[in-house]
Amino acid sequence: MQKVVFKTYGCSNNFSESEAMAGILVKEGYSAEESIEFSSADIIIFNMCSVKGPSVNHCINSVKKLLKEFPEKTIVVAGCVPKEIIKKIKSINEKILIVNTHNIDQIKNALITSKDFTSFEKKIKLNYPKKRINKFIGIVPILSGCNDFCTYCSTKLIKGSLISFPEKQILEEVKTALKDGCREIWITSQDNGAFGTEQGKNKLAELINKVCLIEGDFFIRIGMTNPTYVLESLPELIKAFKNNKVFKFLHIPVQSGNNEILKKMNRRYTVSDYKKIVKAFKKEIPGFTVATDIIVGFPGETAKQFQDSLDLVKQTKPEMLNMSRFQSRPFTLASKMPQLTGSEIKSRSRELTKLFKKISLENNNKWIGKTCKVLIDEKGKKPNQCIGRNSFYKQIVFEKKILLGKTVQAKIIGAKTFHLVGELL
Repeated sequence: MQKVVFKTYGCSNNFSESEAMAGILVKEGYSAEESIEFSSADIIIFNMCSVKGPSVNHCINSVKKLLKEFPEKTIVVAGCVPKEIIKKIKSINEKILIVNTHNIDQIKNALITSKDFTSFEKKIKLNYPKKRINKFIGIVPILSGCNDFCTYCSTKLIKGSLISFPEKQILEEVKTALKDGCREIWITSQDNGAFGTEQGKNKLAELINKVCLIEGDFFIRIGMTNPTYVLESLPELIKAFKNNKVFKFLHIPVQSGNNEILKKMNRRYTVSDYKKIVKAFKKEIPGFTVATDIIVGFPGETAKQFQDSLDLVKQTKPEMLNMSRFQSRPFTLASKMPQLTGSEIKSRSRELTKLFKKISLENNNKWIGKTCKVLIDEKGKKPNQCIGRNSFYKQIVFEKKILLGKTVQAKIIGAKTFHLVGELL
């Protein structure tokens, strides 16, 4: 039996595709796992993310290092592989196989024939067998591609225009995950809010409601949803999020606190739109957890425009913040704009990080003394440590071994910058 090891970069959608490729291979007699331990593997599959430059560089450098150490192993680079990077990968070693995001169902054929699969095809990537990375989390993609063409982003260049997956197949995927023992369902895509829009209607709220009707004791996490689409169906989404099965959490990437920069990014909303969304969710669902993204050092960003981003973070106090230093992606419009110096971008990122750490700790301190129901969903870094999530998707660490998949009552006894500390009641 040949052993396959996956190393996955990027978003939850990428992890879903790794699980599908692993499931396909296990069904065909291979063993497969997600790991960073490559020495015992016969085949290593790097599932690439090319949205951010550092992920691409890390992936390529890992491939180089691995081939030097283990030249006899079969290497596959899969996932979001831009055409312009294929030549660079092949220059490392012509035998490296390429299986792009549109051809994950061809992973077995790639290994058998030693051929690349790089065609651009629109496929419904659902209902594959899966080897789950976390057996209690079912990752369910609901669409592929994007309606927008943000000037800094390579997603549309790689994924293409949006195609929403059939609702019936999505619900079947959820049911399969629950049958497999999953306690969390992660609804994922490049932009969940765009679900159904190519057919003329935003259908995310409807989909959430239908997933909630499925019998079982589970939570639903709604992944990244752009402000444009949240605004279109704000009342309906808030109502859907009030269901007890839905985590009171939403990832709404604002990207900048300045309208001029948002316009240069080709983002179809304003800072006021984002503030309206955050205010509405927190008013209707007190304590609602907001995650957002900010790009630091977008081309032409002035000190005043960056200050607007700092001010927005101070005003809205997000519970989670993904901060990215701008790095141009090939063939995007932003790559042709005048770039800021690396030192200036680093300085601004440090300032934003310092601010957010202060806000995050303040937010977390508010939880001390409260009691809540917690779903234990992963092991901690220490031997007798485990991690769970409450209904607001707050990460809670326990210094105690607890059965994974179990729901417990807990009291919050401490707060750290990025997590809470809990004890069992």
